[in-house]
Amino acid sequence: MSNPYPPHGPEDYGQGGYSPDPSAMGGQPGYGAPTPPPGYGPQPGYGQQPGYGPQPGYGPQPGHGSSDDTTFAMLTHLLGIITGFVGPLIMYLVKKDESSPFLRHHLLEALNFQLTVTIAYVVSWVLMFIFIGTLTWMAAGICALIFGILAGMAASKGEWYRYPVSIRMVK
Repeated sequence: MSNPYPPHGPEDYGQGGYSPDPSAMGGQPGYGAPTPPPGYGPQPGYGQQPGYGPQPGYGPQPGHGSSDDTTFAMLTHLLGIITGFVGPLIMYLVKKDESSPFLRHHLLEALNFQLTVTIAYVVSWVLMFIFIGTLTWMAAGICALIFGILAGMAASKGEWYRYPVSIRMVK
């Protein structure tokens, strides 16, 4: 009758323990590459398949512009946090004709978002006479800060970014 329980000691595995001199085996035992039993080695056809590279849409895309474009795009988003719509407007007017599609996209996104935030500030100022404007003013400022930082980080990585809340006034 066979034992239904798994072995519980080195004597049950038939190994007899570790060798007395680990350096004789090339270092500490158990840290080498395991050798698979016969019939369990690497199977043919399961290596790197030709034609299966990275998926499109991930990582830096070809044609997104140079590192100068990513830097200008990042600065435009971060400048919008500090100056409102004035900074992105100046950057757009200076770089709109000589820029790549990547930079032009980020210039337009930053300008449209900052114009939307400016509208939110004006509406909040009007609502301050009803005492709710202070809350909407703070909410608009926090959203402008968070989304501006997220857009700047995406632009510095070479990613296309679209603000989740923005009125597309400038095309």
